[in-house]
Amino acid sequence: MKKLKAFVPVAFLTASLVACQNGGNNGANSADGAGQSKPSDASLNLSMALMGGAKTPNSWAQKALEEDLTKALGKPVALESVFLPGWEDAQTKINLNMSDKSTMPDIQWWYGMDKEYANWVKSGALVDLVPYLQKHGKTILNYYSPETMFYSYEKGKMYRLPGDVAEATSMTTIIRKDWLDKLGLKVPTTVDEYIEVLRAFTKRDPDGNGKDDTYGLSGPGIAGSAEYRTFAPIFFAYKSIPNEFMVQPDGTVKYGAVLPQTKEALKVLQSMYKEGLIDPRTISNTDANKFEEIAASGKVGSFYRWIAYFNPSSTLYKSFKANNPSGELLAIPPLKGPDGFSSDYPEAVGGWCFIGVTSKAKDPTGAVQVLNRIASPETFKLVSFGKEGEHYKVENGQFQSLLTPDEQNKLGIGNYTWYLSRKDEANISNIPQVIDLFKKGEATSKPLRELVVRFKTNDRPAFKEYIKDIEKVRDEVFYGIISGKKSIDEFDKFVEKYYAMGGKKVEEEANALYKAQKQEYAEFLTWYDKEIKPYK
Repeated sequence: MKKLKAFVPVAFLTASLVACQNGGNNGANSADGAGQSKPSDASLNLSMALMGGAKTPNSWAQKALEEDLTKALGKPVALESVFLPGWEDAQTKINLNMSDKSTMPDIQWWYGMDKEYANWVKSGALVDLVPYLQKHGKTILNYYSPETMFYSYEKGKMYRLPGDVAEATSMTTIIRKDWLDKLGLKVPTTVDEYIEVLRAFTKRDPDGNGKDDTYGLSGPGIAGSAEYRTFAPIFFAYKSIPNEFMVQPDGTVKYGAVLPQTKEALKVLQSMYKEGLIDPRTISNTDANKFEEIAASGKVGSFYRWIAYFNPSSTLYKSFKANNPSGELLAIPPLKGPDGFSSDYPEAVGGWCFIGVTSKAKDPTGAVQVLNRIASPETFKLVSFGKEGEHYKVENGQFQSLLTPDEQNKLGIGNYTWYLSRKDEANISNIPQVIDLFKKGEATSKPLRELVVRFKTNDRPAFKEYIKDIEKVRDEVFYGIISGKKSIDEFDKFVEKYYAMGGKKVEEEANALYKAQKQEYAEFLTWYDKEIKPYK
């Protein structure tokens, strides 16, 4: 890849506990002069921190994985599961485990925790994976793109691997095709055409019950959580993502919420809401699960939500079909705005969680061999779905689990979720239609991907100091404008307030980081061509 792009991190919580003190030295386990332990015929014993699934100890999934690894590696493999607690306490537990070599797992899983991660690297608690990947990580290297690997790059070294990376885009504009057909409407391609369709869905009784009880557009109301994808069909068509930093024509970076095109999108949304085309619950309902109930009820005509909804195994699909047997959902391409621009949401390519081999590991070579095997399609399918014919079946390209959720939990299926999770054909829970939509997403999300800045580092003092107050004001103003409680003129007042509240410092910091990141990415590409590409 020759063209420099802007990439982004998802913002996570960071814990405040002190990270580890007693690390090793990043090649301390080296025995062959090249930063790698010599392979041994002895058994391989590894402890692994796990966050996913029901966290079932000594499960069928663990034993099946041990058998698979033993066969693949040619020596006995025994695994110890170090289960992490729930989300509220997980980072605290990770910090405690990493605070001393005696409590470290051989393979650590974590999310966020940028400061702690930096401390782990500095203290030698994590092993540089590059030499091990070069000899034993071909599957991993072939799966992850250069853009994704960049987020693990640390001046010629890699101390972590992404555990879960989303598809290029995970969401799409969904519309009721049966309502289109019933009302004699075509699939909309522009914002104006979309509004006409939403108007018909709202006013022309598409469900035929003689009542005025349908809405054109709906979605979770997410005020306060910096999430505006409920209104993505409009915002994105206007080249705006209000909660992201975006590259401007002059090469500088600005906060999406203050851009002129954001104001134009808000005008459109205000007009739609005033006309009754937008479900009023989008302003107040902050529960995404509650929205699924709303969508399944069959009273809304369109929403911007997950592509995975199209899997017949999804909860939304099952509920929707149960309530609307003749109903049909359709994924449509992103809408074109006034200047012809269109794009879906570009997911972050760096992953939201990570895996590292700690200095506790006596055999880091074996640890990377294990990770490389887990990354293979066959082993990923084994730990994610079980054995075909016994735990699931695939007929006509459609996955069907033969287990109840409780049975899956008892077997430990899902315990290794977010451990080098594949998002290609190996994810057999996706039907061919869904796989095709994910593939199309690479192209449909590209326009905004080239405009959105995905910062590699989460060490952004100015952003952390000011953004919560800024977001609170932004959400009050934007949702007020959309609902008609505030004039569109309030947008300009918000922009002024944004800079007065620290926005100037936030953008100065963002521009400095963006410039440095572009330089680092250029350095990374040169390094990647030499140190990674030959080993793929």
